[in-house]
Amino acid sequence: MNQETNNNQQSNPLSKEKEQPAREKNPERDALKKENEELKSKLISYQKQFEEADKEKDSWKNKYYEAYADRANARKQLEKENDDFKKYAQKSFIEELIPTLDSFDMSLKAKPTDEATKRYKEGFERIHNKLLHLLMQAHVEIIDPKIGEEYNPHTRMALSTIEGEENNKVAEVYRKGYKLYDHLLRAASVVTTIKKPQQQDKPREEKKEDK
Repeated sequence: MNQETNNNQQSNPLSKEKEQPAREKNPERDALKKENEELKSKLISYQKQFEEADKEKDSWKNKYYEAYADRANARKQLEKENDDFKKYAQKSFIEELIPTLDSFDMSLKAKPTDEATKRYKEGFERIHNKLLHLLMQAHVEIIDPKIGEEYNPHTRMALSTIEGEENNKVAEVYRKGYKLYDHLLRAASVVTTIKKPQQQDKPREEKKEDK
């Protein structure tokens, strides 16, 4: 029977035609397979390049934001310095003017006894008032404490203390203070009070009756 089968295979030409394509290589298929692998490899490479470019984009974006923030901060700092320069440009001049203002204050405390001196004092007062008005226009605050008000250590300087009815009150003013915007040029010099200690009543001694 095996011999008949072999004879049939040898005598059947169709079976040989079917086996032939399986044995031969297909160049078109191999070329398509190779091209597909190359495209896949390129796709992976492009994907990696895209991911790297995306990371680089985020890095440059962060650098841009940092540079933008630094520039904004530098601009704000420059504007602040410019504003401070404008605000305090006259600081040195006002500080040099303060002793002259002290002289005005001392002179105006005097009480004239004759008409000529009174007229001089009135002229001095007008000059002094104009000068103070100009200083206030330049944003200078005059610190002029009133007797009996609460002592403020931020704008006053206590030179000494005396006894009084209450603690921490202004008892006397030696010199006025001056402030330019929020900058203290000189604190006002004052004398403050310290409350008097209460005196305890001494117990009365009972008189002993003579027996």
